[in-house]
Amino acid sequence: MTHVPDGPVLRSLAVIATRGTSNNLFQVATLVRAATALGTTVEVLFRDAALTKLRRDRINAPEWSDAYSAVDSELTDRLRAADFVDMESFLRDAKQHGDDVHYWACAESLVDVQLDDLTPLIDGPRSVAEFDATARAADAMLSF
Repeated sequence: MTHVPDGPVLRSLAVIATRGTSNNLFQVATLVRAATALGTTVEVLFRDAALTKLRRDRINAPEWSDAYSAVDSELTDRLRAADFVDMESFLRDAKQHGDDVHYWACAESLVDVQLDDLTPLIDGPRSVAEFDATARAADAMLSF
């Protein structure tokens, strides 16, 4: 007997990341990994502060939001226990976990930062209009 899912199948997901904290990138990567476990195609647009956080000189710097200050002393130990090495590796692993995952740099946000300044995980620039066309066709869209 074949199992039929109870709800709709998530075949494609579009994500817009705007916040530039380590926890925001961590959440995006965790979401990508969970979605790809379902075989979902994932398109992520990094814009504004999230794009700036992907600079090679900042991506691995611990820049957690104030909400994490209560557990700041334990956070590094918790992440290490969960085999978290650094943000770039975590984002790479999430991307490689799926067959069809793209990380895009928002073309309109490429003002204070150049594409060459960013992690090589970025697949290229995408305008908001181009990404919106992709997002409208996706089964779900989330913004962080």
